[in-house]
Amino acid sequence: MKEMIATGKTLEEIREKWSREWGCDPEELQIETIEKPGVFSRLYKVNVILSNPDKQNFPQEDTQEEDTRVLWDQVKYTIYPGSRVQSIVPYPHAGKLFMLGNEIGYEMPVNKGDTFEFYPLVQQGELSWKISVEPDGSKAVARVRHARAGKFVLANSLPNYSQLVLEQHVSWDASPEPDELPTEANLLKEINDKGIVYGIKSNLWADFMVVDGESEIVIAEANLPIPTVQPQLIDYVGEPVFQNEESNEEKIDYFACKIVLCQKDDILARKIPGKEGVPGTNIFGKATQVDKIKDFIITMKKNVYLTGNMEVKASCSGTPVRVNKNTYLVENAFIQNKDVDLSTGSIDFPGDVFIGGNVADGLYIHSSGTVKVQGSISGADIKAETGLAVRNNIIASKILVGEKHVSRSEFIKTIHEVSEELTLCVHQIEQLQGASTNTSVGQLFKVILEKNFQQLPKKVEELERLLNSQETGFVSQELDLAIRSMKHFMIGLGPLQLKDTLYLKNALKIVGLFMATKGLAALVSVLCDVSYVQNSEISCAGDFFCHKGVYNSILKIEGGIKIHGVCRGGEISCSGDLYIWELGGSNISATTIKASKNSHINIEFCHANIKIFIGKELIKIDEPAQKVDIFRDKGNLQVGKLRWDGSTR
Repeated sequence: MKEMIATGKTLEEIREKWSREWGCDPEELQIETIEKPGVFSRLYKVNVILSNPDKQNFPQEDTQEEDTRVLWDQVKYTIYPGSRVQSIVPYPHAGKLFMLGNEIGYEMPVNKGDTFEFYPLVQQGELSWKISVEPDGSKAVARVRHARAGKFVLANSLPNYSQLVLEQHVSWDASPEPDELPTEANLLKEINDKGIVYGIKSNLWADFMVVDGESEIVIAEANLPIPTVQPQLIDYVGEPVFQNEESNEEKIDYFACKIVLCQKDDILARKIPGKEGVPGTNIFGKATQVDKIKDFIITMKKNVYLTGNMEVKASCSGTPVRVNKNTYLVENAFIQNKDVDLSTGSIDFPGDVFIGGNVADGLYIHSSGTVKVQGSISGADIKAETGLAVRNNIIASKILVGEKHVSRSEFIKTIHEVSEELTLCVHQIEQLQGASTNTSVGQLFKVILEKNFQQLPKKVEELERLLNSQETGFVSQELDLAIRSMKHFMIGLGPLQLKDTLYLKNALKIVGLFMATKGLAALVSVLCDVSYVQNSEISCAGDFFCHKGVYNSILKIEGGIKIHGVCRGGEISCSGDLYIWELGGSNISATTIKASKNSHINIEFCHANIKIFIGKELIKIDEPAQKVDIFRDKGNLQVGKLRWDGSTR
């Protein structure tokens, strides 16, 4: 039987190693555990036993081989390495290794006859600490030094390995702690003497006893306060116009403070609510105060509102203004007290626009509200949805007032004309049906269209084009289907496909219902108020008023026209009444007026070479006249005028 004291990280590792060392199967080895891994050693210490070494298939050891011997004299261990030991490795943590009076710090070769002395580390036991307290009372820490009582012990029998590692063969032999060491009561008294009464950690003494060497242990920690979170204002507009809280809105220079344009429901600012802090307690038991919350109120002026999520939003499109730190408004007017030129650029604004100067060539002003220009407009493009006022001249420009309403007015005008002509067409079809029973409705419809209503198919196509540009909700699905049905039966081979006039009658019935409910409601009250117009084109959904004169221009007005000056050259279209102080006067270019059949035309002085269309009727003025009055009386067109020599007025 062979026995050997061995160490290793695992039992399997020890079994594999010694089976290779002794040349046997691992299962033939018997392992007896002497010491398990602990605080001072992470290795297993076992007794390895081989019961029948004679049966193994390896050469018998030389009977003359010397084993490693260890002698203890109560002070040191004397080590006599065996014949197979080639080197020895010291373990300074457990003690000092000497050879011939010289300390060995690293692995050293072993020669035959060498002896070594190992002085194990002996500790009498020590426990001390030093407590440090943070000045603000946030924490107390103890620097602990703990040396255990006992000594390291070297095994009595060492293996005859080629390398002798002392760490694998030493163990800690603990002894009772000295009575004079500090106790838990000493620790608690020192803690109390330092005034520490709050946040003391539990199981302090057990933590001290676990220390092997030196370590820091937290004695007590304060309950830190939760800081107050102050409410914040997130601004999306910019610096306030006024730094003080009190301000006069009438003094705001909107041009100077203009940042960006905003649309309805855009977010101008957001308030992040604050949160009250929670006081803490330091290790001395004193409360740690927190800042009080400093709330503020968002002041909302015109055209803004506050949501439930504390967001300031615009209630209309316009220019957002931060009046002061917490005050907001939206000005739905763009005010510029100077010219619109290359230095300012064109203007596209959702509200009213006020220009204190002129509008230069090549630029434009587009507004969803009213445009007012104190100066002149030259070579510019102006679009104003609800009105236009120009104090000085309009030269070579294109003006559109009430664009949406212009399109709507054209749609209503066209659908009215189509309805009138188609009603008359259906009436003629029904008259011919009685006289020509062998001819189909489709053939009759085609013949009547070609002879009496040649422009009706084109008007229906124009009506469909205008239909596609109307706003959702203004035109019902029934009207949409009716208009497209009329076009279907009037274009190409459509007339021949008509089997019954009932299809056209139903479409006319839907059109009549629309005209009765929305035809008049679609008219709007917008005004184009100008001083002087020359070589320009003006379209207006409402009335047109001119203070001085209109020269060589095209006017398309859905309302009435008043020109308190000279109107010479060009073309005027008008759906309402017309008043002109002096009309014509140029022998080179003719002046043409197109008015609706119910318009009332009044001209104070009228030169020759004038064409006036009232509905489909043409009135020519071939000689100068004054007090020209054109109107309808009981459906009959009346024309009144006085002779005028064309000189004095």
